[in-house]
Amino acid sequence: MKGFRARLGEFWNGEVAESTGPMIYEKKQPTAKIVKSTFSHERPAAITFERLMKYHDLTPQIQVAVSSYAELITGTDMVVNTEDVAAKDFLEEWIRQTGFYDKFEGMVATLLITGNALLEKLDAKDIEDVEEVDMTSIISKERDEFGKLQYYEQRQQGGAIVKIENIDDFIEFNLTHYSKQAWGRSLFYSLAVPRTTGYRTTAPLVEIMWGIEDAMAGILQNNAYPITTITYPGANDEYLEKEAERWRRYKPGDKRVQKIKPEIEFFETNPASKYTDYINHLEKTVELGTQFPHDIMTGDFTSRASSETTETIVMKKIRGFQRYLCNKLKKELFEPILEQQGFNMDEVELEVSFTTQNIVELEPDKVKDLFQAKILSLKEVRDWYAENTGMELEESEMAELEKDKEEDKQMQQQKMDKSKKAFGEKLKLQDKSIDELKQKLLLRENADRKSEKAKMFKEIVEDIKNL
Repeated sequence: MKGFRARLGEFWNGEVAESTGPMIYEKKQPTAKIVKSTFSHERPAAITFERLMKYHDLTPQIQVAVSSYAELITGTDMVVNTEDVAAKDFLEEWIRQTGFYDKFEGMVATLLITGNALLEKLDAKDIEDVEEVDMTSIISKERDEFGKLQYYEQRQQGGAIVKIENIDDFIEFNLTHYSKQAWGRSLFYSLAVPRTTGYRTTAPLVEIMWGIEDAMAGILQNNAYPITTITYPGANDEYLEKEAERWRRYKPGDKRVQKIKPEIEFFETNPASKYTDYINHLEKTVELGTQFPHDIMTGDFTSRASSETTETIVMKKIRGFQRYLCNKLKKELFEPILEQQGFNMDEVELEVSFTTQNIVELEPDKVKDLFQAKILSLKEVRDWYAENTGMELEESEMAELEKDKEEDKQMQQQKMDKSKKAFGEKLKLQDKSIDELKQKLLLRENADRKSEKAKMFKEIVEDIKNL
């Protein structure tokens, strides 16, 4: 059998005989196969999608990370560009009629929480709409030995498990895709799965954090309302019952007269106990587990500044994920829609992208500096204040601002002129002093007596010191 290079050479040299029919090529199969059980379907590793949803709904640290990532991903506009105006108009109208962007935002949130999301095309041969699949109902999938999807398994109403075999009707999105894994990993996957150390399996970090927060609340409540014992040594039961009733009736500020001093003991947490280092370690672990810098919202100035630096790394991850989403939507949704309408994709040259987040927020002082540097006009300053602060600057206030600007400019100019004048006068005095020194040096050279030269040398030294 001839190789590809030989066939290409024959084609290039015009040696290929006229074909008598369609040429059939055998599809190549990879040598390496995936590792999976032959007796069970591939379920999400170590945790279900339903439990991941529960962890998200009950944990504010996870909610903040997911909502922030979702807003960063979908907060910028998705742009559909093509050389064909008719194709562009058709896609934009399809997106508007189906409410695709709203569905897309919900799907991205699901994708971050569960690590996977499914969009169902209604239907694959004529895509009139799409609908997100409830991932909590998906329990497993079946793939062949090379990793090709065969079907999904879904638990429906009443607990019935059905196979979804029309896989061409679905677009599968994965948050992570490495080593040909069956399912992607959630944004907070490392916090949501149990870990095994030796022969001991620990609870997921999310549940450990819940337990610590519950313990912290218990410590505070115990310190506020500690267990208290009141002992009357040698007292009989009748006396104890009377005293117990008195204690029940006491209100804050009450006074009592007693013959026997009771022994009162409180059972409470030792106030000297230190948990700060443990709590800080857990906070950092949760922050790393959610892959989001929480300090940017809850920290002090220094930690927020550090988190803003970390934010650049987050934005790089966001842009990479946006590229994945754009390519997926282009290949599996938008191009099929256009092909069904008769468009030639080679001519359309479809491009899907997100607009960049590069807007710089201005502060009032910066706006004033730009105005004084004549980069912004008076009208632009007025519009900026109206839009960003709600302040409507009147014409008189604008004129006053312009007047202040001119006065500042004049004052600066006057200071500069005064400084120049003073500097010029100082230079003139120095020049005059230098001329006088030159004259004294000439007189000293012409002096006859040694004593006169010494006297003039002292005068010259004093003049140099005074320069």
